[in-house]
Amino acid sequence: MSKLILKGANIAWTGTVGRGGHIMFALQWLHGLRLLGHEVLYYDRIDDRPETAALFGAIMERWWDKRLAAAIRKNAQSAFGLSVREIEAFARNAAGIISLGCQFSPEPDPWLAGVRPRVLIDQDPGFSQLWALESSVDEVLGRHDLHFTVGSNVGTTRSPLPTLGIDWRSIWNPVIADWWKPEAPRIRDRFTTVAGLWLNGYQPFDGIVWGPKAEELRHFLRLPSLAGESIEIAVESGSGDDLLDELTQHGWLIESAELLASSPETYREYVNTSAGEFSCAKGLYVGSRSGWFSDRSACFLAAGRPVVIQDTGIQDVLPTGDGLFAVATVEEAADAIRRIRMDYERQSNMARRIALEHFDAYRVLPALLQAMGIRSERE
Repeated sequence: MSKLILKGANIAWTGTVGRGGHIMFALQWLHGLRLLGHEVLYYDRIDDRPETAALFGAIMERWWDKRLAAAIRKNAQSAFGLSVREIEAFARNAAGIISLGCQFSPEPDPWLAGVRPRVLIDQDPGFSQLWALESSVDEVLGRHDLHFTVGSNVGTTRSPLPTLGIDWRSIWNPVIADWWKPEAPRIRDRFTTVAGLWLNGYQPFDGIVWGPKAEELRHFLRLPSLAGESIEIAVESGSGDDLLDELTQHGWLIESAELLASSPETYREYVNTSAGEFSCAKGLYVGSRSGWFSDRSACFLAAGRPVVIQDTGIQDVLPTGDGLFAVATVEEAADAIRRIRMDYERQSNMARRIALEHFDAYRVLPALLQAMGIRSERE
């Protein structure tokens, strides 16, 4: 057994609900590493608001272990779990630190500075590289020994994104297969998704300004009428009233992410009871052919819920055409949904198979740990 530190997912955000999917993403990393036989400390820096600490604590007590969790405030005081002194003691014997996303600081906190190797898991392929190009690699990414990205085409001839001189290795965000239930009744028997429509804003690249998910969604306005069924989207607040009105006029069903994805439990129920997922992607993911694939979509697949997603280059690296469909136009999306409905059981089985073969923690994490020089119990 190795000791590991998982850092930086910011699961409590500002202490508000509506980020159940983001919390689930971090929890599957934690439990995946544990399943492979490792002792994992989850570490986050949080703001000073009491509701942030309360949410962090509630998540850890329900889903993890207070003795292996630490939320540290800006003044270096513990808000939940281990103190800085206890973190330092754990870190002295840690075999590595894994950071989930850009750190926006060259060095980790002083009490973690001695832990090596440092591993970055880039969660925003394209954005991370361009932000670093505009600023500096150290200030955006942080100083790491190994660099992984969920953009499977980054660093290959399939994507024109800059590499910054970094040897990028591809990785998928892991799922815990047993948490997702293909046999669950499809109470919400329609294609759904959960989205923040305006996150990341606009980003120029290769002579084009690429917009947020909201702008890509406009290309799919006619999807309900072409597919012959309603499509549901649960949106985070502040997603833009004009766009939501336009979606409603075209047959989309709008729900509140705060109501449907307020915790890991409700998020999992939402996925498990849906018929499948349709989702577009942020413009830069599409335009750069980054090969980005959502951790949310991986959860739908694990639940045996077929996924129709705007193509970001994933056809280069994942099996598509059954269970998982990568589409470029609204007509292709509608055709995929109709094909799924015509043979739902087989499409569901294929979705689950893709999840087990490509996203299961037992498949995803061993290569990462091997690169870190760590052996796992399942090897």
